[in-house]
Amino acid sequence: MKDIFSDLYDRVLSFFNATQQVQDESKNTAKSRLRTVLMQDRVGFSERAMQMLKDDLIENISKYLEIEVDSFDLSIDASENATILNLSIPVLRPKTDEEIDEALSIQEKVKIEKTQEIVGELQELVKEKAQELAEQMNEEAEEETEEETEEVETEEETEEETEEASEENEENKKTKKTKKKSKAE
Repeated sequence: MKDIFSDLYDRVLSFFNATQQVQDESKNTAKSRLRTVLMQDRVGFSERAMQMLKDDLIENISKYLEIEVDSFDLSIDASENATILNLSIPVLRPKTDEEIDEALSIQEKVKIEKTQEIVGELQELVKEKAQELAEQMNEEAEEETEEETEEVETEEETEEETEEASEENEENKKTKKTKKKSKAE
């Protein structure tokens, strides 16, 4: 009977210890996250910047070493005198020279493709802007031509009116002379 109570006591105690361990793990995780956030705030390093740094480090280190990405850990600690970057990188194995060369070659190809893509986009943008500018210049030239045509037409009309007025004036003078001659006779 003593064994049964002892066994029962151990099981109950282990249940509470297991619950305590889970609580301790959660507590430690929360403390760690809070500590990280406080350090980032203190150092002035955002969560986004931390993630970008981590991604870059993983990308570059992976060229030379096969690593366990899921266990990669990056943290920043700050004290009064210094800021410390802590890395924990589980290395599975170093890569061979051939694997390294291949990784570098792939990276170079990706850079070239991205550059070509950007150049293509820029060329399209330049074409569009050049076309818009040409259309705008054509519209302005057409407007100027229309204005000049209107001015020329106005000048021609004015010249015609002036000629007509001159002719009328000449006719009036002739008529007056004829009248004067008629009166004089």
